This record gives sequence, structure tokens and C-alpha cells, in this order.
Amino acid sequence: MRPVILDIDPGVDDALALLMAVHSPELEIIGLTTTSGNMPLDQTTENALKVLELVGRTDIPVCMGAARPLVGEARHAYEVHGAEGLGAAELPDPEAMPAGDAIDFLIEGIEARLGEVIVVATGPLTNLAMAEAKRPGILSQCRRLVIMGGVLHEPGNISPHTEFNFHADPHAARQVINSGANIALIPLEAARQLWLDQDLLEARLAGRTDALARFCAAATQTVMAFETQLYGRRGMHLHDPLAVGLSIFPALCEVKPMFIDVEPEGQLTSGQLVVDRRPFVIDDHLVGRQVECAVKVNVPGFLELFLDRLLQ
Repeated sequence: MRPVILDIDPGVDDALALLMAVHSPELEIIGLTTTSGNMPLDQTTENALKVLELVGRTDIPVCMGAARPLVGEARHAYEVHGAEGLGAAELPDPEAMPAGDAIDFLIEGIEARLGEVIVVATGPLTNLAMAEAKRPGILSQCRRLVIMGGVLHEPGNISPHTEFNFHADPHAARQVINSGANIALIPLEAARQLWLDQDLLEARLAGRTDALARFCAAATQTVMAFETQLYGRRGMHLHDPLAVGLSIFPALCEVKPMFIDVEPEGQLTSGQLVVDRRPFVIDDHLVGRQVECAVKVNVPGFLELFLDRLLQ
């Protein structure tokens, strides 16, 4: 089993990624660290606790992290994820309480198993940047840092050239990308290849009345309605679950090394992922750091894995 820390901001797709992770025997989930992102910090933390209690995994600690980005004000995505972040799903108030501080938990968890821990980050990267600032070099001690964020060359989803997670805290994104960690980046282009058709989900849920199936049906309603209006077909993209999938089976994605950096400022470019494509032979002349970026996804393979694990 691979030890994993999930740094999340639930959010519907984070919740689906969490369910996929807890149902994956390949992963040993050390804990969750929550951050402001899709929802404010108090809500993302409560949502994480609720989902864990839904599947009986109260043994997994949930630690609260950053309530705001390193610079500026927090941004949220109520229109995508609903008023409380779990779409139309309603879960009981959690009995468990947060277990501590996310920054300390990240540092201590990585240091306890140097070179072993995979950190899967599916929200703004504020917690990771703060951990790196408090303990310089800590992120390079991870086995791998799997990040869902940024957009390479396609249009963004929050501004013309930016993806939500990097836009929500561009300064943190830049610090983490340049930390020297072994990073696998899932940009928006890769995540957009994964479309969960509403008819497919409904077919897999048919005949099931258990709490997990009811949650999945209700939680996805708001996102599916939002994306159906945007794209003209019934369903939703699976951004964050792909990060969990890549941590289980790296071969699900074809990756390409690219020199990248993040623009932290600018009215139109804050959070933009900058790829240095200049055809130089000498790498020292290229800006940013070389990072493995997912460019192509085994869509049928991932969807089968996702649905099997989600609804286990």
C-alpha cells in the first residue's frame, strides 16, 4: 500500500475523489488536509468529515489548513458545487472533529516516512506552500506530489487562460511548482478528457437504494446541471478523481516533461501556467522547472476504475 495524504477542498469532485481513494486497496490514506477553495475552509472541512462518516472511515484524521490564499481574498465556486459544496446531497452533521493543523500534519506525515508519501492535491496549493515555507525542502521529501491544476494551452475555466485552483492562489502555485518536488501535474486539458455521462452514472446506480448510491446521485446533480448548460450534454468532468487515479495507476496517463512556471500577478493572467516551449538545447536557458504533465488519458480504463471504486 502507498501512503497518501489528500489535500482537498470538497467540492463535489473532491468528494468523489475521496470516495474513490478510500475504496482503493492500493492506498493507505494517512489523513486529509483541507483548504479554502471550492468552499470556505469551515465548509470544506465539514464536508470531508461528512463523506468519511458516510463510508465508515472515521479513523482517517482531517486537519484544517488555510482559510485564505497567501495573497488577496478567497474565491469560491458555489454555482458549480451548490450552497454547501456537496450538490443536492444532504448528510448528517459529522460527529468527528478536525484533528489538528494541516501544515504541521503535512510536515510530520512526510518526515515520518521520508521518500514514501504521495501527496494528492486537488484544491488551491496554499497548504503545501505554507508547509514548504515552514520547513524548506519538505515537499522534495515526498515520493510524489500529484497536482490537479493549471492549463497548458487550452482556454481556462475561471479566466481566459487560468484554471480555478491556480487562479485561487497563484502565489502558492508558483512556490509549489518551483519547490523541487517530484511533481505530476494534471492540467485542465487532461481532466477535460474525462466526461462522466449522466446516463452512464444513472445506469450504474439503477436498483441501488443504499446511502452511498443516494449520495452519489444527489451530489452530482448540481455540477451536472451546471456543465450541461455550459457544454450542451448531460454529465460532468472528473477533474479531481483523475489525480487519485494517477496515484494508483500512473500508466492511466501519458505524461510529457515540460518547463513550466506560474504567473502570480496580472488582472487577466493571475494564475496562468506558463510553458517554455522555446527549442533550446541548453535547459538552463528555459524558465521554470521541468515537471511531468499529463497529456493523454486512458479514458475507458479510468472510467471503469472510477465507477468500480466509487460505488464499491
